[in-house]
Amino acid sequence: MMKKLIWIILFLLFGRSVLAVPSGADLLSACKTSLKTGFHGSMGMMCVWYVTPCDCHHGKDSAIPRVCLPDGKETETLAREVVNGLKSRPELQNKSAEISAGEILVEKYPCD
Repeated sequence: MMKKLIWIILFLLFGRSVLAVPSGADLLSACKTSLKTGFHGSMGMMCVWYVTPCDCHHGKDSAIPRVCLPDGKETETLAREVVNGLKSRPELQNKSAEISAGEILVEKYPCD
């Protein structure tokens, strides 16, 4: 939760024009690095942000799949699932990180 707050603060400080939307390929790189380094630094924050989605802002008409994670699901496990999904479905690497992670995770963690 603290890491998500940091991203929100950065967004408010620098605005939309400075922060680019990462792709699935960017997410793959960030999560592969994070799994080796323990989710530290900006790559770690990026991986955690996208592999632990909050269903708070995704309505029925959203392009982003609604993902509902069970309590206590480990970030490392989710990161591995996303990395494996991005490797096995390379077409997702061209989509935004949010959509690509959502499409992978929704298969295992759909909302009722």
